[in-house]
Amino acid sequence: MNFKNILFISLCYILASCNSVVSDTASEKVKETLAFSSNLKASLKGYIARPNSETKLLKKVYDMNKFSPFWVNERMELSNVGMEFSNLLFNSMHFGLDTMRYDAIKVRDKIKGLNENKSDISAIELDVLLTVQYFKFSNDISRGIVDTSQYHPEFGSRRFSKDLSGYLYESHIAGNVIEKLLKLQPQNNEYKKLQAGLALFLKEHALVDSSLKVHAFKKNSSEADSARTYKEAKEALVLHDYIESNQVADSVFLKGLQGFQVNHGLAPDMKVGTNTAKALSGNPFDFYKSAAVSIEKWKWVNDWEYEYIFVNIATYKLKFYKDENLVQEHKAVVGTISNKTPELDSEIEYMVAYPFWTVPKSIRNRELVPKSKKDSTYLSRNNYQLLKGGKIIEMSSVDWKNISADNFDYTVRQQGGRSNALGMIKYYFKNKHAVYFHDTPSKGKFMNDIRAYSHGCVRVDEPIKLAEYLLAREGEIFPIDSVRSAIDRRQSKTITLQNNIPVHIRYFATEGDEDDNIRFYPDIYRNEKKLQEIIFPEEEEIEV
Repeated sequence: MNFKNILFISLCYILASCNSVVSDTASEKVKETLAFSSNLKASLKGYIARPNSETKLLKKVYDMNKFSPFWVNERMELSNVGMEFSNLLFNSMHFGLDTMRYDAIKVRDKIKGLNENKSDISAIELDVLLTVQYFKFSNDISRGIVDTSQYHPEFGSRRFSKDLSGYLYESHIAGNVIEKLLKLQPQNNEYKKLQAGLALFLKEHALVDSSLKVHAFKKNSSEADSARTYKEAKEALVLHDYIESNQVADSVFLKGLQGFQVNHGLAPDMKVGTNTAKALSGNPFDFYKSAAVSIEKWKWVNDWEYEYIFVNIATYKLKFYKDENLVQEHKAVVGTISNKTPELDSEIEYMVAYPFWTVPKSIRNRELVPKSKKDSTYLSRNNYQLLKGGKIIEMSSVDWKNISADNFDYTVRQQGGRSNALGMIKYYFKNKHAVYFHDTPSKGKFMNDIRAYSHGCVRVDEPIKLAEYLLAREGEIFPIDSVRSAIDRRQSKTITLQNNIPVHIRYFATEGDEDDNIRFYPDIYRNEKKLQEIIFPEEEEIEV
């Protein structure tokens, strides 16, 4: 979508809003249905009988409605519900959708034509056009627009079994067309917050398709460089609509910078560091497209369980949901770009206090073997053991000079303890990637804005708090003190859960919060660009 299209949407919204008064009631709709002339109904029936790609669906729904219009009233005006629906189409960006998908220019022109020429044919053409768009919009807000069999085959698409013809007719008679239409969206709490945040973002920020380069402040920067960073940051905040001009007082500038940092998942330290400078250098329209991608991907998600754990890789967060209410949240560290944390569905089956770490073959060959060839004491100094056939092997018996990844046939295991890569506790769930949740000795990483450091597993902040939640679900069977006691005694202890908890790991680069704000995060795995191109194909400029 180009900038002219965005301007066009605003014009459509103003045009449509001029006629909107109050929502139609069910009784008013029934009266309007009865009030249409037999000539108009006959004309509508004949119009729909013409060959076109939507003939079957249109004939079915209009036959249900006895060939009376859905969106136009007996006064040959767009009805209130017709006005509400056209406003939804003109504001489809609030749902991460390109307005041009819904023949917005044609809809605008047909509304204008009906206002100028209250004829049967004008009413019929507009009504049928809006009904066609209803079917398209309904599918788009419920299931998305991307062919997931091509893009995301592992998860498929959201199950959707509504008969849209019957759904439209029934909601039309009941007088709740718009309410029922919006209920076709995912009911996941994360989706709802994101969609509300996107709508608010569009009201408060102009989607300028340009950016300004901002240089990060460095400790050894000269006075001139510091002044340049300060000036660039102010201009960028104006571009992103966080301050009104670059002449505002320092206190206003710092408040705007802090707000920008919060909305981009950054520490609100009011300093233009590397990550803040990179975000300020971003394109406002690209931020919108990032949100639209996340909206689209949520439309692929089927309803999750009553209680579950959700990990968002891109936001570095692990969340507990119960009945779609957020009950607990943890910071997380995820995989690097070369060791990505995979998206998956599983369930936690057990936890291990004071665990061993059996090093995966890939890490063993890529990292530990080369280090041991250079320093034969590396493994023993870092609390590793070598095993063969289940028996511990003496390090001194290994000919490290002649060892290579190809002939190294030992299992490497790191013993439990504070230096163990898994920390004091791990959480196991089945998956083909051999990843899991665990503690870490590298606590400082949780303080960073960008937290992609692991080999693919998810490191969890406050892991004992996670254990407390899981064990509380078990009742009195396993008190949390049994976990703490095992750690204190330096003894490995496995606790098998009686009530496995579902785990869903996904990648969404934007999220909403409880106050309808939207949060943008870097696309750390750089996998969003392709989806942006599908959702927002390049278009020729449109004259308006």
